[in-house]
Amino acid sequence: MGLLDAIFGRKREEIELDEFLASLEEGEEILEEAKMYVKPMQLLSQKDYDVVISELEKGNIVLLNIRPMASRNMMMVKEVVGKIKDYVLEHGGDIARITEYYVLVTPPGVKIVKRRSR
Repeated sequence: MGLLDAIFGRKREEIELDEFLASLEEGEEILEEAKMYVKPMQLLSQKDYDVVISELEKGNIVLLNIRPMASRNMMMVKEVVGKIKDYVLEHGGDIARITEYYVLVTPPGVKIVKRRSR
């Protein structure tokens, strides 16, 4: 750590928070049975529409990373995400963008609060 880092660097609490949050990403694959899972998925091709719908039909929540497809073909992203949106809204689920490249998709009976509370 250089002198300027020591003077202008991040506070100790921020570093500890980064380490703590990184530790949340560590872990083993799911070994326990559950009624519902949150499944991170990547949108790589149009075929992934069927995979997302299959997970929703199983009652799982999908955290969809659209970056891989968005970097190649934004029109295809609009088409596939539009089809997913039509499906979930027709079947009582929900969909919301949570970051630039992540979309949260929920099965029937699960709604996303889209208003930010103060």
